Amino acid sequence: MDVAQLPFNQFLGIQRCESKDDGIFELASDQKYLNHLNTVHASALFALAEATSGQFLADQMKEEEDALFPALRRTEMKYRKPAQGAIYAKAVFQAEAWDIFLETLERRNRALMSIQVDVLDAENVLVATGTFEWFVAKAF
Repeated sequence: MDVAQLPFNQFLGIQRCESKDDGIFELASDQKYLNHLNTVHASALFALAEATSGQFLADQMKEEEDALFPALRRTEMKYRKPAQGAIYAKAVFQAEAWDIFLETLERRNRALMSIQVDVLDAENVLVATGTFEWFVAKAF
């Protein structure tokens, strides 16, 4: 699945990151993303982070994509610094957590997976972090 192709993400202009090797998605510098302080709006930061977490999870589950149903369950965002210009996001999870997730999914046909996302500006300054908890069930 290419999360950037979802209608909402296309509407926002979220696209695959080409400027940073470890980035997944990015938003170009554009006035349409600005808030009343002339910095990138929190909603744009959140949307980029959420899409990144979903793509990261989809990439990990690529072989079983048709057999699984992921849905976002819970999020937490921390906005650290005002963002200016282009932004990009990268995601990580702990390898041990992935092993537990897979074991739980196999045993219970459903599991939770938390993915941390960092949002950075063009100068690699961390502007926001988020944790996205996904509920994943086996499709029947």
